[in-house]
This record gives sequence, C-alpha cells and structure tokens, in this order.
Amino acid sequence: MASNPPAFRNEILSGLPLDELDRLRPNLHPVTFVLHQILHEVGSPIDDVYFPESGLMSLTADTRDSGFVEVGVIGREGFAGTSVPLNAKATAVHRALVQIPGIGYRMRASVFQDALAVMPSLRDRCLRIIQFVMVQTSQSAACNARHEMPQRLARWLLMCLDRNDAPTLPMTQEFLSYMLGVRRAGVSVVVNALQSTGAIRLSRGHLTVLDRALLEKETCSCYQFIKEARINILG
Repeated sequence: MASNPPAFRNEILSGLPLDELDRLRPNLHPVTFVLHQILHEVGSPIDDVYFPESGLMSLTADTRDSGFVEVGVIGREGFAGTSVPLNAKATAVHRALVQIPGIGYRMRASVFQDALAVMPSLRDRCLRIIQFVMVQTSQSAACNARHEMPQRLARWLLMCLDRNDAPTLPMTQEFLSYMLGVRRAGVSVVVNALQSTGAIRLSRGHLTVLDRALLEKETCSCYQFIKEARINILG
C-alpha cells in the first residue's frame, strides 16, 4: 500500500486546497538550510523560491557604506523570494540568509510564476505574505530609527522566537551586531543588560530566552504591531 505524502508545516503549502497542492508537489524539492547560507543576493536574479518548514531566514538591506542591517524575518509562515510574484524577471531587493538552520522546499521561480497564474489560492496566500513582509520591513525601519537598542533587540528576539520551535537560538554577539547594524561593543552592553533581568542567556554561540514575559516587557510597541499584522493579514 502506498504511503500518504508528507504533510507540510509551511503555512502557505499547508493551507492550499488538495488539487493545487497535488499539482505543486512534483516541483517542490527538499532542501536543508545551513547557518548563514545566502539564498538571494541584492540585485541578483531570483532563480528559486524557498518555503521553510523550520528554521529562519533574515531579510537584510544593503546600506553600501556601512554593511547590511536586518529589516525582516521569514519563517514557515511564508517564503523567500517575494519579488517573484511581482516581476517576470525578478531580482532580489534584500539579501536573504539563513539565520537559524532548518529544512524546507525549493521551487524554480519560473515554475512558481506559472503556478501563480493558474492557482488562485496559492496566489492569494503569497500576495498576503508580500503584504506582511512590507509591514515588517517598514515597521522595522521605523523601529531602528526611533527606538533604543534594548527595545530593538527584544523585539527582534521575540520575532525570532515566534518562528522557532525552541527557546534557544544559534547566535553570537558578532552576528547580533551584523543583524542589528551596530558595533559589537554596543551589542555587548545591551545583551548584558537583558541578561541581568533574567530574560535571556547568551553562552557559547547560543542565545536562550529564559523568560518570555520579561522579554516582552523590554520591547517596544513595534513588536505588538507586527504580531497583530501577522494575525490580521495571514489569519
């Protein structure tokens, strides 16, 4: 007896009607995401889109003179390659890199575009993700400009935690400084401050959230705004 095909954890794929999902399956290729792997580079053509089942991708913007800073994250609620539904010859507007290793599926961008043209549920779900990514990136930019570092770090950690299966994240101070766009010395001060509250612990390349409620007290209103947008847009 043939076994049933595996269920999807990615929320775009898991929410599709069976007829659309069956048509997509042959074009979904399993992949393993490796820490710090770059999936898309700014200005480069997008050849493949990725649907995470686990793990986390960071969307980072290139400031050109001061390096990259994170403006959004993608977990199993969405997909990496959001320019593809909008442009027949899509190029990446953000660097998409793996922040937390995991697994997922890869699909050729050209096949994905063809599918969007004939699968209304897939198209609707992907357009909703694009809207949510727009909310994330704009609110993250506002947060980075207006709020203090402890609030920004707490907001970012909570967003990561919402998309991870465990309270421990692979994280170093060097990578935190890269993600937040600040010097490592500044990150050290903020991390130590959050550790002193009992909310987190950073040790040997891993950051563990010990008390989510304490972390939520340290964040700004941007986290709740993004969280509510996710619920309202994606359901």
